[in-house]
Amino acid sequence: MFKRSILSATIASMLFFGGSMISVVQSAEVAIPVTIEKNSKVPLRVLTRPGAVLYADAGATKAIQSNIPTFTSYFVYTRPEGEARASGSGMYEVGSDDQGSVKGWIKGTDLFEWKQTMCLTFSHPDGRDPVLMFEDEDYLSALVNMSEDKRDTAVTGYYEAIDQAASGKKKLSGDFPIVSVEPKMSVDNAANFTLLPILDFRTVEFEGREARLLDILAVSSTEKDRKSSDLRTNSEYLASATVSSESQADKLKQMNVDVVWLIDTTRSMGPYIRMVKENMVELSKNLASDKSLKDRIAFGVWGYRDSATIEGLEYVTKNFTPQLQNVDDFAATMNQVKETTVDSVIFDEDVFSGVSDAIEKTAWRDNSVRIVILVGDAPGHELGHEWNVSGMDQNTLRERANQNNVSFYALHLTPARTKKFNRKAAVQFKALAANPGMSESMYWASPAEDEAKFKGIALFLIDQIKQYVANAKTEFAGDDAAAPATAVAEVPRQPAVALPEGVTGPDAEAVRRSLHAASVTWLGNEVNVVPPRDVEGWVLDKDLKDGTRQSLEVKLLITKAQLDSIASLLKSVLSAGETSQVSGEDFFNSLQAASAVAARDPDKLSSAPNLAKSGLIPDFLSNLPYKSRLMEMNNEVWESWGPDEQNAFLNNLESKIKAYAAIHDDTSMWIALNPEDEPDDYVAPVLLDLMP
Repeated sequence: MFKRSILSATIASMLFFGGSMISVVQSAEVAIPVTIEKNSKVPLRVLTRPGAVLYADAGATKAIQSNIPTFTSYFVYTRPEGEARASGSGMYEVGSDDQGSVKGWIKGTDLFEWKQTMCLTFSHPDGRDPVLMFEDEDYLSALVNMSEDKRDTAVTGYYEAIDQAASGKKKLSGDFPIVSVEPKMSVDNAANFTLLPILDFRTVEFEGREARLLDILAVSSTEKDRKSSDLRTNSEYLASATVSSESQADKLKQMNVDVVWLIDTTRSMGPYIRMVKENMVELSKNLASDKSLKDRIAFGVWGYRDSATIEGLEYVTKNFTPQLQNVDDFAATMNQVKETTVDSVIFDEDVFSGVSDAIEKTAWRDNSVRIVILVGDAPGHELGHEWNVSGMDQNTLRERANQNNVSFYALHLTPARTKKFNRKAAVQFKALAANPGMSESMYWASPAEDEAKFKGIALFLIDQIKQYVANAKTEFAGDDAAAPATAVAEVPRQPAVALPEGVTGPDAEAVRRSLHAASVTWLGNEVNVVPPRDVEGWVLDKDLKDGTRQSLEVKLLITKAQLDSIASLLKSVLSAGETSQVSGEDFFNSLQAASAVAARDPDKLSSAPNLAKSGLIPDFLSNLPYKSRLMEMNNEVWESWGPDEQNAFLNNLESKIKAYAAIHDDTSMWIALNPEDEPDDYVAPVLLDLMP
């Protein structure tokens, strides 16, 4: 199951609340790597400190390689015991993989043990300040314990000192407590992946909320000649980290925007499809006078209906624009978009298949801001429904949208006669339109009977997008007092289309902020922002100036083989649950029949107190320090649930299986952490919420 995988490594997780590691020492002649625990199959890995030396023998008498690049990773084949390990005076025998390729010995003082499979990534930077990495835990702890006013003053002073040092106005003092900082601009995690393993943590209270102080490393192992991003010694990184998105506003003149309409084309939607067509004609005339702007905005449209088994519905989803089009061509294409004349069987429709296809199958242009405008009057089929072809729900699809840099804007038509369904659809649409960097969902509700209001909302939204693209440089630069004074409107701003009176939803400023957030991501990708690397420091997982803002996200590094093993486990559990529901057998008996692993050791499964102890959980997953409903599952828990709760549990598993398949096939998510890694060794950072 494990093949030279970075997942075989271990990281001290911020969720790990203790427990001693049992060492295993293997003979070098056998060349079997040490595992993280006695009964584990997960090999232990280490990261080198600055100046580490690789020796030919345990006595450190002959150096093979000096000054190994900082944070180079190795597998461990011999591990020191007791006092020698605790004091760092012992020697580690290390190899380049877990297949017996032993390379030599490294002193314990020259490396870190890497313990757990979790890592951190920076959250979207809009609405918060960059993460500060402190050299000393006590200094950060004292800052956290200050009164809010004093802390705000101190933190503001740190940011100002960093900016002044970057501009050459004043050098950082010799005792400056901050070793590095997150770049102000958004980091493209796929292009510039930086691993942030956690070496230690402390749970604290911050502004009335639980938070954690984290001792982390910033590891960039894709470069041979690496240089620490210590602000006090690396002026190049200091300068690049303090470049703001606003100062790069001139690049927004090249920013393209792809706008894809995702429209419910069932029978009830006829009047609204007609109005979308009318909107596009109006927009076409509006943009015709500015050729450069017209070329920068491309349009597409997907239609969705319901199950193809319903006679006359023709399709579940349909892409009317295999290639995105300019506004004039698109206005003509919209004439092909028509509602069906056949009634659906039930009010719910396959919204989620439409969403999934719009995210994954649209021919997005390179380096464009990606926008989907969802228009519908009914909720999507829930997880487990036979007509939910995608097998996913709004939460899983929102994560897929994040991974693909797709922003959603939802226009929800609310028929007066379907209040129950309206509430259900509102929950789904709002979750889909919860775009990164925003605290407000980009969701508008309009009475289905009021066609004029719907047309007003659609025109309002398209006008906001058009105005933003035309004037992005000015609006963006206006956020930064230090931005070039030469920033002027590229296109004269037209009178804005107002949101219709009585419509609830985000106002023009909220839409501008959401487009700003998407532009921040685009600029970060365009500039190719370099994240911190080869540095260790203490951080807070919240914004130091706003405890409501999460600054770091927990993710799990997964290889394709490990992703497949999780999917296989969930398929077995899903099959067992369905069998148990039909036959009345207890859950574990059904699971034994569904799993080849269980068949090899049925006694272990029958005596296990829960699934976590059953032997079925992949080793790397069972060692994760977090709780889940899956891990706690046993016969008693299963039988205590009613049919609805059992179905919800199984539907959730099915949704995750579908999400894993999408991740597996998404080449943009897979990253080589080391230059010599083979494709099987590539990893994808998967949000912890997607774990079972």
